[in-house]
Amino acid sequence: MNLSIQKAALPDAFPVAGLLDEVTIQLHQRGILQWEYPWDPNKIKEDIRLGRVWACWDDSFLAGTFSLRPLQKALYPSDQAAPDRRWYLYRIALHPSYQGMGIGRTLIHFACHLADSAQKDLYLDCWAGNHSLRKFYSSAGFDPVGIFSEQDYKICVFSRPFARNP
Repeated sequence: MNLSIQKAALPDAFPVAGLLDEVTIQLHQRGILQWEYPWDPNKIKEDIRLGRVWACWDDSFLAGTFSLRPLQKALYPSDQAAPDRRWYLYRIALHPSYQGMGIGRTLIHFACHLADSAQKDLYLDCWAGNHSLRKFYSSAGFDPVGIFSEQDYKICVFSRPFARNP
C-alpha cells in the first residue's frame, strides 16, 4: 500500500462523488441513512474549488476522502467557541475495501493535524444511531458534546480543541 493524502483537484470531483456513492450505498444497506444518494459531483467540485476536499490515494486508486470547512454557526446550542476558531470535518469516507485497516484513523489524524496547524477547534457529527462510529470518534480523541435533532433524525456532535503547546 502506498497511501498519500492531498488536497483534491477539480478532476477528482467525479471519483470523489463515486466513492461517496459507493460508501452511501453500503451505509444504507446497514440501515445508516445519514447521507443521501446519489452525490452531486458539481457540489463536490465547488468544495474542491474552495479548497475544502482532501483525497487519500493508494497509487492511482481513491481510497478515501474528507472535507474541512469553516464552521460559522454552532453545531449545538451551548457552543461558546469563537466562530473564526472552528472547523467542521465532514464527508469522511473510506472505500469499503480499505475499511478496518486503520486508514480511517489516519484520515482523522491528518485532519486533526491540519486543524492544529491552523489553531482551529474541530467539530464533526454522525447519525446518533451509529454507535460503532461514535465509539470510533471518541477513541480518535473527539469528545461527545451531545445529541441534537437534525431534520428528521438525531445527530451526535463531537468536538476536539486544537492542541495548544503548554
